[in-house]
Amino acid sequence: AAPAGPSRAELQDFRERMVMLETRAGGVRSSLQTMQQQQAASGLNLRGDMQEANNLMNSYLQGAGAALNAGDLPSAKSFADKAERQLEKLEKFLNR
Repeated sequence: AAPAGPSRAELQDFRERMVMLETRAGGVRSSLQTMQQQQAASGLNLRGDMQEANNLMNSYLQGAGAALNAGDLPSAKSFADKAERQLEKLEKFLNR
């Protein structure tokens, strides 16, 4: 017999986690954009490691959403965990 998929409660809990991650990520994106604009006005660029963390965060969040839509909760959780690590790096950088 095929193993049962995730329960409705598990899916709902994960969706709520994704909402929180996306909300935090939105704040970070906004702050980074402001910082990039200010630095560009001075002829500077955002630190490469922070740009990389931002790109990874965005890609992992997209992966989590795609996996969730496909009903693959284990993969969605793995992507979300990776996104959260990048998000925490960015929040620390931005003193959030």
